[in-house]
Amino acid sequence: MLLAALVCLAITLAALIFAMALAPRCGLIQHPQGHCTHDVPTPVVGGIGMAIGLFATWLVADTGSPEMPIVLGALGLILIGVQDDRVGLPARRKLLAQTAVVAIALFFDGDLLYSLGELLPGVQVRLAVLALPFTVFAVLGVINAVNMIDGLDGLAGKVMLSSFGWLAASMWMVGGMTRLTSNLAIIGALLAFLMFNARIPGRPRALMFMGDTGSMLPGYLLAVAAIDATQRARGIPPVTALWICALPIVDTLSVAIQRIRDGRPPMAAGRDHLHHLLRAWDVPVGKVALVEGAIAALLGLAGVAGWRLGVPEWIMFASLLALGVAWHLASAAAWRRIRARESVIEALVPLAADPAIGDALSGPPTIPMPSREIDAAERTIAGTPAADGAAGSAAIAPRTEPARPEAPV
Repeated sequence: MLLAALVCLAITLAALIFAMALAPRCGLIQHPQGHCTHDVPTPVVGGIGMAIGLFATWLVADTGSPEMPIVLGALGLILIGVQDDRVGLPARRKLLAQTAVVAIALFFDGDLLYSLGELLPGVQVRLAVLALPFTVFAVLGVINAVNMIDGLDGLAGKVMLSSFGWLAASMWMVGGMTRLTSNLAIIGALLAFLMFNARIPGRPRALMFMGDTGSMLPGYLLAVAAIDATQRARGIPPVTALWICALPIVDTLSVAIQRIRDGRPPMAAGRDHLHHLLRAWDVPVGKVALVEGAIAALLGLAGVAGWRLGVPEWIMFASLLALGVAWHLASAAAWRRIRARESVIEALVPLAADPAIGDALSGPPTIPMPSREIDAAERTIAGTPAADGAAGSAAIAPRTEPARPEAPV
């Protein structure tokens, strides 16, 4: 089992080094622009390297590779991602291409969300003829949720590492050794990528990015693995898989709802996700990735613990809905505070530009002394008479002390 992870890690490392060397020739360099926060051109070959590592591992090692339709679907998404990374695709065209690839792969694979479990007390929700469209919608949702949280060095990789880790642990608990091995191979690919992408002491920026290829591929594989884990005879409840994948889903839904309320497109690029919120509170990039990775791990722990402790599925589902509502309200309140602070700063900037007001803002307040009192003070110190009403510009004589007698020789 661990051998699969080690083999995939080694192959992916080699593939990433090779892809990074070829990135300039292939036009796979992301330059600082738009909503990007990096300040130097960076290769976007992380997804390509992980794909090469995974495909090679599926071929050379017994890792429980996905069925052929799922593999071909992954290849189709990789091609879409590479094209988007090179020239950029309009959001609508990219979504249509994703929908076609995912729908065809799932149709021929046949592993669909036929049951959502007991989402209401005593009620098993079964989808029947709606299974295919709902599964396509769910897979696309996870793909784009992962894509949208991929905004900082090491962030998406650590969140995916947590989700696949919990899926692997769940498969171990139910005895699904084949699926456990498959998840471990994906973990090996993610670890190899994080060696180049995560910020570490002595390396203040990422050496490469996932790119759309990298964010779509793990999201797709995560969704497919979660579906497989929930629809098998010895599997996990669907709501447990939802908890394992909760962070990108809840964050993206919260952002989409707020954008709709603000009259903005819900799937457009923006700077209003959880990682943007943490950065606005001056949390360093490396710590943001660690915080969100820890949150993802805790959410997965809550889902798996609820399942193992026998908590009813509908209670776990209601708890996740409550968490989502609380998440959205807390995020909205935090953004309001940040925008109020920014408004105050913007109001003070023009005032600080005024020399008189700027001096008052930068130094302690002073109480001006009337000019007649200043004149009197100067005359007293200088010991010279001055006419009443003078401008007070007389020279101030230096203060002298009587000479001391010299000591006798």
